Amino acid sequence: MVATSYQTASALLALLAAGCSMKADLSSSDAAIAAFHAQLDRGQFAPIYAASAPEMKNVTNEADLVKLLAAVHGKLGRFKGGKAVGWNDTRNASGHFVNIGYQATYEKGPAMEEFLFRIDGDRALLAGYHVNSNALITG
Repeated sequence: MVATSYQTASALLALLAAGCSMKADLSSSDAAIAAFHAQLDRGQFAPIYAASAPEMKNVTNEADLVKLLAAVHGKLGRFKGGKAVGWNDTRNASGHFVNIGYQATYEKGPAMEEFLFRIDGDRALLAGYHVNSNALITG
């Protein structure tokens, strides 16, 4: 019976530690989203790329990301606010990632954004970004 109690206590401690880690991961991701929007508004597109995770750099080059972000900023205008509407915290053989669905409001309309972050210690590094908005098509 002692082994069972010990195993149960160990499992509970592991769950509590994972919960604390998840909270820290989401906090890091929230800060990274705020920094992304601030840099987007200031036109600091190259620094977004420079600070991104290897996964981002493996799928696009700096010039292409800068063009994309400049177009997004040009079509949507300044960021007004937003909120996370879903998230997924994943650990696998490739690393530790947090994916966040984000409902954003910009000057020229709403947008649905998806951020993928590689968690590196206490930092969330941008590994992917997708945006959908009617303002990108009609604006």
